[in-house]
Amino acid sequence: MSSFDAIIIGGGPAGSSAAISLSRRGARVLVLEEKRMPRGKLCGEFITPECFPTLERLGVMDRMLAAGAQKIARASLIVASGKSVQARISKMSDYASWAMSLSRARFDQILFDRAREAGAECLEGVAVNGCAFDGGGPRRVEALSLKDGARVSFEAPAIIDASGRNSRLMVGRRERIAGRRGSRLYALKAHFNGVQGIDDQVELYFFPQGYGGLSPVEDGLVNLCFIVTEQTLKDAAGDPSTVVEHSVMNNRVASERLRGAKAEGKWLSAGPLTFGKRRLERDGVIAIGDASGMIDPFTGTGIQMALRTGEMAAEAIVEAIGGPGPVRLRGDEFEGEARETSQVDSVVASYKRHYQREFQNRMRAAGLLRTAAFSPATASIVATVLARMPGLTSLVLRATRSGGAARGA
Repeated sequence: MSSFDAIIIGGGPAGSSAAISLSRRGARVLVLEEKRMPRGKLCGEFITPECFPTLERLGVMDRMLAAGAQKIARASLIVASGKSVQARISKMSDYASWAMSLSRARFDQILFDRAREAGAECLEGVAVNGCAFDGGGPRRVEALSLKDGARVSFEAPAIIDASGRNSRLMVGRRERIAGRRGSRLYALKAHFNGVQGIDDQVELYFFPQGYGGLSPVEDGLVNLCFIVTEQTLKDAAGDPSTVVEHSVMNNRVASERLRGAKAEGKWLSAGPLTFGKRRLERDGVIAIGDASGMIDPFTGTGIQMALRTGEMAAEAIVEAIGGPGPVRLRGDEFEGEARETSQVDSVVASYKRHYQREFQNRMRAAGLLRTAAFSPATASIVATVLARMPGLTSLVLRATRSGGAARGA
């Protein structure tokens, strides 16, 4: 059985961020990713300027731009009638005058490769079934190799769950149900060719059945990602093109943009969705990224939260150990089982402090804005107010971000 200082379940932005941060401190890190890279991911693929400090620290910012990331200078909020509110990125952020957009296939691959480069052992095609516990904390990960069906296990005193919103370790059956049938929320995404009028901007559309957005990505493609009610999905018999016709195309501007456009590659779907903070740990296993909770996609900050929670988990482990030397959570540094359990508790407590300080207010702000997002009448009123007070638009959008992006390990 292989032993490590930390095991990270999931190789997306959160998991790779944690792996890079810990590996650079000398920790022996294992990343277990269920899929094979590169793989697409349902996401708005909008990367806010608040991500940039973390991407710089992780050593991948230049690689993202070289991979074709598109620079975004403006954001528009557009209600069904076509009424819009525009804001320049420079007015919404203290970190840069532009944002960027890149497909998750490339974004995640760059981070995953960087984790390997930093020294982490990264295994693909390994599905984690659960954890084994000893003395009050996690000690072992039990998994299945999807290539040959072999059962495998790995040991580490620190286990980080970055497996996403459907985490087997964090999410119970009640949470997966996500509300009353028929009113639950589902998301769809595809890349399109031939979208008209999108250049250096991201557009967010509101329509009676939900909301969604367009953003340009690499190779001349535009990402369409949107959320609709379960009933809308059922009425369209699950056909993505029909869902678009019955929802997104009810927004006048979105209809103009997509007229004549064609989807490239596969449609991706996910749901039912739940938003807001979940548990940050369970039995000593730390949750990061979407496993710890999902912020509403219209905020555009999901990727930043993934990157930062990965850094936070690493910071918490480093803080628990102390000292400038390599991170070691096992071996001669332990003084018996009680000492090990105490360190795990210290890591969890530190991580929770970091998380609350940076994300509590933005989660609250996103929850308040969710009401407007799913009410066409309210959305129209909000758009009218914001159109008359451009400065307020930037303040509202800033409320779903925080000043913690500049901090990090």
